[in-house]
Amino acid sequence: MATTDELIPLSRLEAELGIGRVDLLLLIRRLGLEPIRRGMRTFLSSVDAATLVNRAGGDPAETVAAELVLDEPSVHHLPVPTDGNWYKADLYADLRLFRERLEILERLVRTGIEVDSRELAELLQLKRLPPVVGDGQLPYFERQGLRFWRINRPGQRLSWKVTSDDAVIAA
Repeated sequence: MATTDELIPLSRLEAELGIGRVDLLLLIRRLGLEPIRRGMRTFLSSVDAATLVNRAGGDPAETVAAELVLDEPSVHHLPVPTDGNWYKADLYADLRLFRERLEILERLVRTGIEVDSRELAELLQLKRLPPVVGDGQLPYFERQGLRFWRINRPGQRLSWKVTSDDAVIAA
C-alpha cells in the first residue's frame, strides 16, 4: 500500500485535468485504477495518477462525458389527466380515505369492537373528542349519525363502543 506522501487527492487531479469528479471517476474505472479512500477523501497513488494524466492529456477522446439522462415518464400511464386539474386527484384521494373511514365505522358497529380515545379521534378526524352526554345512562356523544358510548371498566383503559341507533348498551 502506498504511503501518505505518494497519494494524490482527486480534487487536485480534477483541477489539473479540468474535468469534473464524475468524469474523473469514470475514467479511473475505465482504466482499471484503484482509488484509495481515507475517511471522506479519495486519493490515487502517484503511479496511477501519472497513468491517468498521460491517458487523459494524450487523447482528448479518452475522457468520458458523463451525462445524466432522465427519461420522461409516460404521461398516459397516470390515473388522472395531467391538464393541471390535480385537485381532482386530491378529491379522489380524500373520497377514498373517507370511504375507508366509513367502512371501519361500519365494522365497529357490526362487530361491537371497542376502540380507545386516540384511535377514535383519528378515525373521526378530530383533535379532541366532543363532550359526552350522560342523562342517567352510559355517557355518549353522537357524530355522523352514530352514537359513541364511553366504556369505563375498572383496571382497564377508557374505550368507546359504536352503535347505529339510540339503544342503551349494557356495560
